Amino acid sequence: MTPTSVRLGVLAFTLLTGALATNMFILQPPGRQIAGLDSARQPGVVEAARTPQSGRSAAAPNAVVPPLAIETGAVRPLAGASDTSDLTRAIQRELKAQGYETGAVDGVPGLVTRGAIMAYESDANLPLTGEPRHALLQHIVLGSAEIAPADRTRPAAPGPEAEAVIRAVQNAFRQLGYMTTVPNGRLNEETRRAIRKFETERNLRETGRISGELLARLATLAGDALRTAER
Repeated sequence: MTPTSVRLGVLAFTLLTGALATNMFILQPPGRQIAGLDSARQPGVVEAARTPQSGRSAAAPNAVVPPLAIETGAVRPLAGASDTSDLTRAIQRELKAQGYETGAVDGVPGLVTRGAIMAYESDANLPLTGEPRHALLQHIVLGSAEIAPADRTRPAAPGPEAEAVIRAVQNAFRQLGYMTTVPNGRLNEETRRAIRKFETERNLRETGRISGELLARLATLAGDALRTAER
């Protein structure tokens, strides 16, 4: 092989190598240097993972969003929100906003909360139930609902929950000396007189009705009697 042939071979190799390098590192974008990389990537997935929003992970496109809890002012729970604690919590907040003592806003229908419900029912001329229910929440928020008013001339018997609350109050009054008769779960005149006397002596507004404030005061003085009657 002549020197001229050798020089031509070296020159041709150099030009070929340079062309390959130029095509790989200059003409091709960096993201395509690895074969199959573009086809493996899914647009938006990596970017979403790298961009957190206020500390929350990005939801999947078809993710099912659970129903929200009832907020103050809501009338009915959203579909699927079957937990009664949400309803009770909403009623507690609404009653407390209107000045009724409900105790803690915790979603638990304890004696104080049921007393607050009964106080509202009494003030609104509704049958005494002491129960957190959707129609009651609607009545508190809107001032009307499909609840028949109580008949003042022929008072109906209280509901089971209200009867248990009244019996607890009567039991506490017996322990404190405000009543002598056996608790019967009826809001009779003797029970109303005992309530008014207790309210007057404790510097409470005289109402003669069951209320959350009444139950809260009795709990500090005769808590055992309340718990015994509630069982």
